[in-house]
Amino acid sequence: MKGSGLITRRGFIGGGALLAGFGAKAFAQGFAGLGESADGFAAVVPGRTFAFPADHGPHPEFRIEWWYVTANLADAHGTAYGAQWTLFRQAIAAGGPQEGWANQQIWMGHAAVTRADTHRFTQAFARGGVGQAGVDAKPFRAWIDAWEMRGLDPVSDDNIAPLQLKASAADFSYALRLDAKRPLVLQGDGGYSRKSLREQASYYYSQPGLARSRVEQPAAGLRSKRMGLAVAAFRCRR
Repeated sequence: MKGSGLITRRGFIGGGALLAGFGAKAFAQGFAGLGESADGFAAVVPGRTFAFPADHGPHPEFRIEWWYVTANLADAHGTAYGAQWTLFRQAIAAGGPQEGWANQQIWMGHAAVTRADTHRFTQAFARGGVGQAGVDAKPFRAWIDAWEMRGLDPVSDDNIAPLQLKASAADFSYALRLDAKRPLVLQGDGGYSRKSLREQASYYYSQPGLARSRVEQPAAGLRSKRMGLAVAAFRCRR
């Protein structure tokens, strides 16, 4: 299901600073009762040992997580653009995964292309359990409807590249191939990123230094000649 601008990505997860991940306790008010009890969901605590490529995939024991790419681009005339692709997973109830329409997961996609005088964006929503949206760890693929962030063979376990990134709307679309030479970076204290004094925290890692190797489909006429990106493939909130 596609949407325009009525529910923003910040509104979906509860706003502002909580874009930073999944926490040991949920105090923010927002989508799906994030200000209510988090009983039944796993807690975020220091000392987690990350395992790749498994941690590129979903973690349904936590209430919310997201995968995203942000990019700075420039066209042949030097005009600056921004591009963004995000997929959120939100559990509406704790417990083991249910089949079909009883599945507890809700998915939201958000994509945008911007420049100084323009902001083009779109959103998509899906229910889990029916194949409309999801994330696979290996081979890596995050998708909702026809949008996807997909690893291209061979994907390195030391980073999360090369990637193909696709999104489309009524007034823009893009398809990018992205490569990276740098390793994954664990944010905060070994991947534990504390957000507040009220025990809010996230597990968070990034893939810095992604470089566009090819624009397979331009965004609203954009012909990119350079790109700097960061992708967080596992950034979650209890």
